[in-house]
Amino acid sequence: MSNKKPKKVKIFTEAELEKDLESYRKMAMELGATDAKVIPADEVYIDNRVRIKCTIPKCPEYGSSAHCPPHAPGPDEMRDLVGAYKKALLVKLELHPATVTLEDVDITDDNEDLAVNKSLQELLNSYRKINDILTDIESQSFYDGHYLATSFSAGSCHAVLCNYQDCKVLNNEPCRFALRSRPSMEASCIDAYKTVAAAGWDIYPVGSDCKADDVPHGTLAGVVFVD
Repeated sequence: MSNKKPKKVKIFTEAELEKDLESYRKMAMELGATDAKVIPADEVYIDNRVRIKCTIPKCPEYGSSAHCPPHAPGPDEMRDLVGAYKKALLVKLELHPATVTLEDVDITDDNEDLAVNKSLQELLNSYRKINDILTDIESQSFYDGHYLATSFSAGSCHAVLCNYQDCKVLNNEPCRFALRSRPSMEASCIDAYKTVAAAGWDIYPVGSDCKADDVPHGTLAGVVFVD
């Protein structure tokens, strides 16, 4: 972990905030993001219907960790949170279509236990990459004096960070990755598709019935709120 020199907390002018956000945008690109864009916080869209997509059909990660529903922040809490910020940094990571469609993946072995093969591991590594980009930027923002910076990533931390091991927090134990684990945008009722599309980026609804040849690219997205 790199050493960060804390800066004195101050009331930032709009110009100072914009300057720091631009440095975080560049930081995201240096860390390997496909693109990053500073947007108004109110262009991060909250929708009650996003939560229902976690339950119908029920996501296999539902209830698996302290950062997934029903434990993740709900729509009312998220509207209050987003409304407290002026700006956000939206970050995306584009993936090869075959990585995100997982056409050759069978995630269970002969005993019906989870078997993480090479293709699934590649996808999990991509989720880890965007998670690390977001938490690194959040950390830098904190030490720059934006002490209320907070981020929302992509995917379930149960899968992405803990490799499907039981969540320690749900067992009243300390989190294995307390400084890296974040709830995803989708787990927190953020409409990631609408937010990404409104930012001017292409995004496609990839599901189990589509083929890699039909998808230009997969997209993982996350956001850091900075004030």
